[in-house]
Amino acid sequence: MKIDVSASEIRLIDNCPITLRGARGLRITCTAGTIWITVTGETGDTFLGAGQSHVVQGNGLAIIESIGSGSIRIGKPDNTPAWRSWLARLRRLYGDGLPTQPRRAPVLHP
Repeated sequence: MKIDVSASEIRLIDNCPITLRGARGLRITCTAGTIWITVTGETGDTFLGAGQSHVVQGNGLAIIESIGSGSIRIGKPDNTPAWRSWLARLRRLYGDGLPTQPRRAPVLHP
């Protein structure tokens, strides 16, 4: 069974890990607490605090566990170029109030 968890927050408790198979390319974002990630094929373990993310590079088994209680989101990595996400943030902050330069009609020469 496949479950779409990209729009959900998953709450984890101490000593109750979850496992993901074939997780290459998924972004795991810690939204609360401290998260411990071990992925077959990746050197070393990864520890995330709230607001930090990790993109899974290996395609083996991924084990995700919370130290204490914690929460994560799982999704695809953001492939948006940095300037586009920066512009989107500005638009969210200022709405349609961003200053724009007036467009000028092209000058036609005979």
